[in-house]
Amino acid sequence: MKRSYKTILLITTLMFIGCETGVKNKKNSDKKLEESGKSGIVLDSKRGYKPYIPKSSEIKKIFSNSGTPGYYIQVGYFKERKPTSEFLNRMKFSQLPYISLKKGQGEYILIGPYISYNRANEILGSAREFVTPTAFIVKLVRPTK
Repeated sequence: MKRSYKTILLITTLMFIGCETGVKNKKNSDKKLEESGKSGIVLDSKRGYKPYIPKSSEIKKIFSNSGTPGYYIQVGYFKERKPTSEFLNRMKFSQLPYISLKKGQGEYILIGPYISYNRANEILGSAREFVTPTAFIVKLVRPTK
């Protein structure tokens, strides 16, 4: 009987210690949740949906008076030559709305506009699959005077 009492006491003590470590690890899991947001991974936590939105300094900006301000997916920049017919065919095949924005001596081919970074990020996969794997998100803004 004494042996089973000691066993129960030992198991209870181990469970109590295990629970305490779980509480300590909760702080670490919050850190991991924050770090995962920085890496681009979106997690659904108890606190609700927390999308990853990069800082405005991390997003390349294109300043232009023409074009609708918003988020775009840049699929091409042509400085010395024009887009090839193969490239334009890929754009038409993708069925994504695109614009050609001339700025200086160059020409940007942009998919969009999208009202938010998250919406542009949803379409980014399709742009990389159908048009070019090097596509990335840019923000078109009006120059300030």
